[in-house]
Order: sequence, then C-alpha cells, then structure tokens
Amino acid sequence: MRRFIVGLLATVGTLTLIAIGGLVAVLASGAFSNKPLSGPIVLSVDLRDVPPETASGSLLRGGLFRGSRDIVDTVQLLWQAADDPRVIGLFVDIGDESAGLARVQELRQAIANFRGKGKFAIGFAESLGSGGTHFADYYLASTLEQIWLQPSGGFAVAGIAIETPFLKAGLDKLGVQIEGGKRYQYKSAPDSFLETGYTGAARENLQQLLDSLYGQFVSDVARERHIEPAKLRQLIDSVPFEPERARQENLVDKIGYRSDALDEVRARTGKVRDLTSLSDYAVDEGRSKPHGEVVGMVRVTGAIMSGQAGGGALDDDNVARAEDVVDALEQATRAKDVRAIVLRIDSPGGTYPAADAIADAVGRARSAGKPVVVSMGDVAASGGYLAAVRADVIVAQPTTITASIGVFGIWPVASELLTTLGVRVERLAVGTNAGMYSAFQAPTPTQRAAVSRELDTIYGEFTRQVGEARKLDGAKLDAAARGRVFSGNDAKAAGLIDELGGLQLALSIAKAKANIGESQQIEIRHFPPESERWQKMLDRLLRLAGLDAETPTRDARGPENHDQRRTVVSVSSLSSSRRNSASSSIRPCIGKCWRSTMRATCSASAERSNRPSVM
Repeated sequence: MRRFIVGLLATVGTLTLIAIGGLVAVLASGAFSNKPLSGPIVLSVDLRDVPPETASGSLLRGGLFRGSRDIVDTVQLLWQAADDPRVIGLFVDIGDESAGLARVQELRQAIANFRGKGKFAIGFAESLGSGGTHFADYYLASTLEQIWLQPSGGFAVAGIAIETPFLKAGLDKLGVQIEGGKRYQYKSAPDSFLETGYTGAARENLQQLLDSLYGQFVSDVARERHIEPAKLRQLIDSVPFEPERARQENLVDKIGYRSDALDEVRARTGKVRDLTSLSDYAVDEGRSKPHGEVVGMVRVTGAIMSGQAGGGALDDDNVARAEDVVDALEQATRAKDVRAIVLRIDSPGGTYPAADAIADAVGRARSAGKPVVVSMGDVAASGGYLAAVRADVIVAQPTTITASIGVFGIWPVASELLTTLGVRVERLAVGTNAGMYSAFQAPTPTQRAAVSRELDTIYGEFTRQVGEARKLDGAKLDAAARGRVFSGNDAKAAGLIDELGGLQLALSIAKAKANIGESQQIEIRHFPPESERWQKMLDRLLRLAGLDAETPTRDARGPENHDQRRTVVSVSSLSSSRRNSASSSIRPCIGKCWRSTMRATCSASAERSNRPSVM
C-alpha cells in the first residue's frame, strides 16, 4: 500500500509538472500574443548571461519553466532586427565575464551589422571590475556605440590566463600510479597526472594559444575604441582603476546608473518609453518570418559519444550522441527541399568511433549532392574537429579553439595505496590480457606495449583522415598535429579550416554552394526538430517520478567487457576519469579538451564509454 501511495503521488506530481510546463510552452510560443508590435522599437537584450550554444533541457537549469534561447536563435533575431524598419535601436545589459569568446564574436558581428544599418546600440555594465578578468564582457561591450559604467563599478579588464593543477606529486604520496600514454608531446591533458609542471612543448603551445586570443582582443578593441594597440596593452596592464579614468582613457563613454543609460536611450528616440525584450520580439506577429529555400541545421554540442547520453533526470545536456547526429544528417540529406546543410559544432571531442561515424555521415551527405558547411562554436577540437573534417567548407571564429589532433589514454593504478591500507586484491581471469586496465594491479610490459600500439593506430588513422580531407602533405600535417591546440586564426594559417567568421558566413557559403542567390532569403530548418527537446524533458520528468519512458533493457555484457578500456580523445588541460561502477576499473582517456571561457580557464571531461574514443 505504501509503495502504491508513493507511486501515485509521484505520478500526480509529474503530471502536474508536465501540465505547468505545457502551459509555459504555449505562453512562450505566443499562442496568446498581443497584436503586432508597432514602431519605433528599441530592443532590450540581457547579455549578463550570454546564451549557451544550445538551449538547456536540464530541469535544474530551467529548461522546463524558463524560456531559454540559444546563441543561434539570439544571433538570428539580431540579424533580422537589423533589417526590420520598425527597430531603431538596441539596449544591452553587459556582465557575463565567463562567456566563450567565439559566442561573444557571434554577438559582436550581429551588433556590428545592426549598427551598420544606421541603428544605435547602447550598453550598460554595473561593473567591469570587483574580481574576475572581465575579458569577455568588455570584449562584447567594445562593439557597442556607447558604453555606460556604474560609478561604483570599477574597471579591471586584466587579460587572460590558464591555470593547470599538477597532481603527480600528490598521487605519488598516496601510492597511486598513472598508466597509459599520449600521442604526442603537445597533447597536454594527461600532463596533469603525469608531470609536476608544464612540459616545454605544452608551455609553448598554450602560450601561443593565449597570445593569439589576446592579440585578437587587442586588435578589435583598439580599432573600435580608437586607442593605439600599444596604449591599450599598457592600460590593461595597469588595472584596476576607477571608472572616471576608464572614461578619460576612452575605455568607456559615460559614467552613470542604469536609469541614466535608459534616459539616454529615450532621449535618442523621443517617443519610445518602453523597451521591447528580445523574447517579445521573437513572438511578434509583425516580424517578418524567414522564408524561401531551405537550409538544414544540425547541431553537435558536448562530448561526442556512442550509446546512451547517460545522466539522470536532473542532468544537463552535455553529450552529443553520434547516433542522433548521424540520424539528423541523414534526415536532412533525404529531405528533398533541403538545399544545403550547416553543421554547427561546439564539442571538445569524444570517442573515436562516434566522431568517425559523424564524419562518415557528412561524407555521405556530400555524396548525395547536399553541400555541408561546418560552423564552429567556442571549441571544436579533437573528435569535434574530426567530425568536421570532411565538410565542403569549415568556418571558425578567430577565437574558436580547435585542432588538437592527437590522442591519450591513461588510468590510475592504486596497488601501492591498497598495500599501505592493508587491502589485498586477488584476480581470477581467463585470457592473457584480461584485467589489463585494472585499477588494482599494474599492467605487464607486454600489455603496456599493446596500449602503445593502440594509441599509434588511432593517431595514425586520425591524421590520415585529416591529411586526405585537408590535402596536407606529411610535413604540413605533422606541423598541425601531435596534439597541438590552435585558435581559429592559427588553424587557418595551418590549413585546418577554410574561412574565419560566424554562423552568418557559414549560411552565406551554404547558399552559394547550393546555388541560392545571395539576396534570396532562406528558411533554417533544424534537424532534429525542436519538439524533441520537449520529449527529452518529458522523459526526464518521468524518470524523476520513477517512471522510465524507454523500454527496459538487460545489460548483456559479460564480466570481461566490464574491463574493456575507454579511449577518449578530448581537448583540455584539466581532465577527469570516472568509474563505470564500484567493481570496474577507471578507463583510460584519449585526447585533450579545451573550453574557452572569459577567464580562459579551460576544462572538459570525457563521459563514460566502453569504446575507443578520440577527443
């Protein structure tokens, strides 16, 4: 009876949540929207939290009850607003210092286009100091016509830095040994566990990355704020200082509160008293909706993995399932009215088979006559780069973090720690190499040699695909590989991408490849459709209530399969390994994952997988 009552209450609660979520969805869709907005319109865009690459389906992050708009939707609305004669200006709230630089560049390009149509853009920042580097939020603000800074805010735009904890000495004291290897010297992710500090190669590569990102920032800000680059560098090196000095140095335009900035907006418009939020503008019946030839859009966001995306009912979407991406590409390829495909990638990497499956689907789409253009987000590295490599054209922002053509595989062995604790582990096995990736006993020399051969095989196949797709000879390929991480600028110089720019450029190239006139409008159709996001949230709600929307399956893996090693290719100076279960060993991770943030602190962790992988 107790179980029945608990189940009944859980079901009632779940249905209530679904009903509320459905009502929110209907209201957000504009089903009961008012009459079309009349001009003049000043849009209000809150960028104190820069939109993510994809809207969250997480229940904890408000995917059910809060209308979440991703970076693609936001940028497209800004480009449309630039051509809307009713819209005369833009007011932006600034304050996200941890946004990815490539997403910031997408917004900068949209705002620059908006201003290029003769429309004003004013921004307000409560603070550009008081802790943090404020690198990203000021980079975004600098593209605005006028920057307002609160008198108590301060100015402390301090540059970018990467910090990496090195754990080897601590692990040695604990009696934990790290097994495995990497290909090759620039693949620095496992160095956190294998070294006591940056190697010469890692230091060289990371400094080159920082110099490239910082150089792009200085070049853009100096041009827009009419400050000599050398002077701008000097000012940044002398922070923090008071808002008034920031104004005197032309780093900001006005000192005042948000209400003062809004008064400036109203003074410019005369008749406009109330601003229109971007959400209201999105559902406005008077807004011209895109129509015309269809360009499909497929998204790859998060670690690229095979099988179940994993996670519980409250977990966020941080995994791109290869099966889902391949299916979406195939749907777009089969759709007769889809003229071209834009593949949007924001991924630190993933398992080699999963990334290779996506690359194969891209090749099949092209063979079927559908041009495929890749648009890279904040990061498209290792497996994320492999997924892109067979496209017709690869477009990346100057600050996109990409390449990382290399692999690594590591796992911990705690035999000394267990001995110290008085714990004895015995093994029963059938097969010479059974349990070779054990966390309790070190591998034999023969088994270490087998791991090394596997790393060589994956690296060789990875570089072969890149060399063939990008038409790079041996010397050029070697100079672009070995685990090096590049900014978009440096990747173009190395021949790894084709064009520097954002999503709008990728769409323009897709139109040209599909022989669609430059002045013709297009309709962007997402694969899979947006309705699947609601299906995912429904599944999560059912799991939260103890009900599984999927058919139960039996784990048919034998004991030996629980000891298979995980080979993950990712891009990151910080990485983590996870246990599949209390009884299974920690699988090795192959790769290195970079995530550019406003603080330029990069990290990504590989998700659970029982297959060899590339990140």
